[in-house]
Amino acid sequence: MTTSDSKRARWNERYAARELVWSAGPNQLLEQLLTGEQPGRALDAACGEGRNALWLAANGWMVTGVDFSDVAIAKAQRIAEARGVQVDWQVVDVANDPLAGGPWDLVCILYLHTDPGERARWLPKLVDAVAPGGLFFYIGHDPSNITHGVGGPQDPEFLPAAEDIVAALPGFRIEEARIVERAVTADPGHGGDAGGTALDTLVRARRTR
Repeated sequence: MTTSDSKRARWNERYAARELVWSAGPNQLLEQLLTGEQPGRALDAACGEGRNALWLAANGWMVTGVDFSDVAIAKAQRIAEARGVQVDWQVVDVANDPLAGGPWDLVCILYLHTDPGERARWLPKLVDAVAPGGLFFYIGHDPSNITHGVGGPQDPEFLPAAEDIVAALPGFRIEEARIVERAVTADPGHGGDAGGTALDTLVRARRTR
């Protein structure tokens, strides 16, 4: 079994163990910052059970949701059917598989934490998938979360800072690049059971060329 297959198996086991690993509703910051954005074609990379893709689709976006876990995608499909929402769900490993159907007016990456080698494969691929004038939207645990926040990976190599993401965005106008606080009790799945505050990196950028 390859490393990729082993990781997929672990995530499949995790998704199969609970009805929902993450919250049913969208990430609160994504909802806040994208409300009012003109809907178009959107890609939700590493979408998991589809909470953000489902919200985008319910708000007028034509959404492609991709994840390497077939168990997560199957759950997302069931939820979409129950809500009467249309999403193009695909089992895709964004680090190792080609992306079909782009470019997109919005590319969302939320809490996709991999080692630097994998990140060097998926980050430029997803940046290139943004259409001219389109929006790149990244949220992930910030490195400072290890010592000052709760939840998330504890290896700093898995946690790029805002400046690391910005460095991969030539030809983009950076609209926001900052650390944001998130109450984990309001966004379950990304923190410890005890609750507290997590520190996330936010990067929002618009392609200008």
